[in-house]
Amino acid sequence: MKQKEASEKYKRQSIHYLENAQGFIKTGDAEKAGEFLWGSMAEALKAVAASKGVELKAHWDIGDYARKLAKELGDRAIFDAYGHASYLHSNFYETGLRMEDVYIYSEEIRLIVYKLLGLIGEGE
Repeated sequence: MKQKEASEKYKRQSIHYLENAQGFIKTGDAEKAGEFLWGSMAEALKAVAASKGVELKAHWDIGDYARKLAKELGDRAIFDAYGHASYLHSNFYETGLRMEDVYIYSEEIRLIVYKLLGLIGEGE
C-alpha cells in the first residue's frame, strides 16, 4: 500500500473510532468508549507515521513514535494523551474503568487526534 493510501486509511479509521467512542460515552459504556479512544489515538499516530513512510506494527512501536513525535514537535501533550489513551486501553481488559476517567481523558484525546491528523500532508 502506498504512503498516501495507508495514511488516508488510518485517518479514516481514527475518525471512525473517535465517533464510536463518543457514542459509547453517551450511553455510559466506559470500557468500550475507552477502547475506541485508544484505537483512535493509535490510528492517528499510524496515519502520521504512514504519511512519512514509517510503518508502525507493534503496540510499543506506537508508543515510541508518540514519544519521538512529541519530542520533534516540542509538544508533550501528544505523549501525555497517548499515555492516557493507553491507560484507557489497559483498563478495557480489567473492566474497572470509571466513566469519569473516560470523560476526563476523552476531550484531551479528541483534541490531540485532530492535531495529529492535521499534521498529515505538512512538508510534502
